[in-house]
Amino acid sequence: MPSAVEIFVPTEIILQIVSRVDRSLSGRERQKALYNLCLVSHQWYSATLSFLYARPKLEGGNTYQKFTTIMCPPAGGPKKSKDLGGLVRRLDLSKLVHHSSNSMTARLINRVKGNLEVFLAPASGFSVNCLSPLSKCTKMRYLDLSLVHESFSLEHIRKTIRSMERLACLRTPRFMRITQEALDKEGLKWPRKLQTLQLSGTIDVNMATFPWPEIMSSLSLQHCMNLSYEIMTGILDKLSLQQTLKRLSISTYNRGLQPECINLIPNFLPNLLFLGVPGDLVQDIFFTLIQCRKTDLALEVLEFGHTHTGDKLDLSMQFIIDTLHQGLPNLRAVGFHTMFGEYDDLDDALLEHAEKRGDKLQISDETIEFDPGTYYFD
Repeated sequence: MPSAVEIFVPTEIILQIVSRVDRSLSGRERQKALYNLCLVSHQWYSATLSFLYARPKLEGGNTYQKFTTIMCPPAGGPKKSKDLGGLVRRLDLSKLVHHSSNSMTARLINRVKGNLEVFLAPASGFSVNCLSPLSKCTKMRYLDLSLVHESFSLEHIRKTIRSMERLACLRTPRFMRITQEALDKEGLKWPRKLQTLQLSGTIDVNMATFPWPEIMSSLSLQHCMNLSYEIMTGILDKLSLQQTLKRLSISTYNRGLQPECINLIPNFLPNLLFLGVPGDLVQDIFFTLIQCRKTDLALEVLEFGHTHTGDKLDLSMQFIIDTLHQGLPNLRAVGFHTMFGEYDDLDDALLEHAEKRGDKLQISDETIEFDPGTYYFD
């Protein structure tokens, strides 16, 4: 019986196979498949290693402990011949609870800083001493600090991100302090490519003077401790000068919100394409004011999020339908949190309106994922 003949597979072909596995799978399934490919041979190991470490799946203490042992070996231990930290592109620690200490998180960030592009911080185990290594992640594109329980000032965050020239999306810590002192120190300069901002924390400043990112196209206000009518007016007044802003989301997890805060939005931001607000804060007067405007709004998608006060939706669907002909000619999708129920009449009206408008119905890149009609979410 003839012996088996080993067939050489060019590395380029192996890379194609590994790349397809990497794209087609996700989560633990992806990580397990890539790990098994590393065990095939030295050639497959070399081709697969960068994919395996690019997006590690870290959901539990066991997995995280093994990962940190590899990335941050104890002093005196054997050193790795290859810089594995340089392979990490995305580091998601958001699923960890009490699995890391502040010092370990700082060490880990320092090891992966060279090519890190996406970072999601854990709720605990992240403190001010993590900001120094984080500031050295100059290739960062997406930075999410929204789960962090520690309190930071806006000045802390400004210093951390000022060298991240590629940063496009930032979610600030929920307990961030926004003070006038932070604005006065050398002025607040955002990375020039920052387009998406989620702002949270306590606001102790006149927001009419707040310097927003120059090309910001999407803003989310979430976990603001005092989003009062006065502060909301200052925010909208300043944002009215932002010609680039196309998406605005105001979460139910903001304190101090009133219906009057929502009624202000159409007059200040007529060029918005997407607006998401707590559903119970939208009243019939919101749509009456839109109908009374001399010019139509650009709005294409309107979303009614989870209740802010505990009340149910208190508005007539007919008011929304009427604005399709006077005030919101490009509105094609309306979303509802599932707690509010379903609205078939509005769905029919939106579909009919979209069909009548035809090619005249504006569909922007910012909202292209929304089809005409109603949709529901949790």
